[in-house]
Amino acid sequence: MRIIIAVIMMLSASFTAQAQCTGTTISVFDITTDSATISWPAPGAVAGYEYEVLPSSSPQPVTGTPITTLSIRVGGLLSGQAYKAWHRTYCGGGQYSTWTSLSFSAAPCGIPSTINITNVRGDSADIAWTEVNPGANYQYAVDTFSTTPSAGIAINANSTRIKGLKAGKTYYVFVRTVCGSVYSAWSSSNFFTNWTTNISQTNIQSSVYVYPNPVSDYLYVHMAAPAGNILIRDTKGTILKYAEAHKHSTAIDVSMLPAGYYIVSLTTADDVKHFKILKH
Repeated sequence: MRIIIAVIMMLSASFTAQAQCTGTTISVFDITTDSATISWPAPGAVAGYEYEVLPSSSPQPVTGTPITTLSIRVGGLLSGQAYKAWHRTYCGGGQYSTWTSLSFSAAPCGIPSTINITNVRGDSADIAWTEVNPGANYQYAVDTFSTTPSAGIAINANSTRIKGLKAGKTYYVFVRTVCGSVYSAWSSSNFFTNWTTNISQTNIQSSVYVYPNPVSDYLYVHMAAPAGNILIRDTKGTILKYAEAHKHSTAIDVSMLPAGYYIVSLTTADDVKHFKILKH
């Protein structure tokens, strides 16, 4: 009887320890015909993890490949083969969480190949991308940082209008396809929001003068502060001219610039001002 009770207590302790070692969900993305990335969130302070990627018909693994990071790129898959990704948490002391799994196929989740950005204004823009297949679901993200996002906004269409942008900034657009519980790689592009500065014959702002406007050959910049930087950009944000203002009035030769609108940015130690000019 004592032996039976001891065994029951040992099994109970084992089940309790396993219950306290928490598992997490698993994600599979960037799937190609021969590889995929699997990842999982950290459940807390743990000793590590184990993973395996096996054909879908294989039973649950007994042990897995040890790893301490939160993702792994798995190669050597067979095109069209159905797989199941397995993952469990190792909490130390020989204690593991239960296995979690996710099924997927080694066939690419189509990547939106082209992102088109139109109707760009100071506070909005329209984005559209190549449809992977009719009725496909997507995620998109728009940010001033070029870092690939971890997730995006779900949408069941291949176009949308982005609002609430700020003028004179570079934005990065990311789009990926949602294939059930897995995702394609991100497709990306970027754009520059238009400036909203008014155009006048002579721009005057806090003792700063940019003239003449429109201009044909030389643009003159008068600054109350004798030191600063002068940048001339096109409406997409590309820097075309740079000058250092070491005196109150600086002349810049713009005769070789194509006709059109440009943005003149004046930077001093205390302020940054922007003017829109027209080049004839």
